[in-house]
Amino acid sequence: VITDHVMETQQLVPPYEVTVHHACRLKMYHEGGREVTEDLEAQIAFGDGGFHVKRLDEVRCVDGRHQVLVKWLGLDDEESFWEPAANLLDDIPVVFRKWAAANKENPAVAALIKTMDFP
Repeated sequence: VITDHVMETQQLVPPYEVTVHHACRLKMYHEGGREVTEDLEAQIAFGDGGFHVKRLDEVRCVDGRHQVLVKWLGLDDEESFWEPAANLLDDIPVVFRKWAAANKENPAVAALIKTMDFP
């Protein structure tokens, strides 16, 4: 680890090359039979060393940009705040898409989905 977000990686096969990558470019390794549950995958998707998302709630549109009210794990509801939907899609794409799909009947979420152009 070079910094919190920059890491050296080494290939597991010859020539065993060592390269430097930002953490956002790394993909989670999954080996079958290791009991990786959906909850564990969700936890990994949330984790970036900062706050962890407890749940996504309301949607609003401000100046043509959608925002989602984020409830943070370990913080009171009063400490929730609005995050740009585009940031959530970048930071927690699996969780964000799953939440959007589960709430697509909500007109505000449906508008967000249409604007962001994802299924």
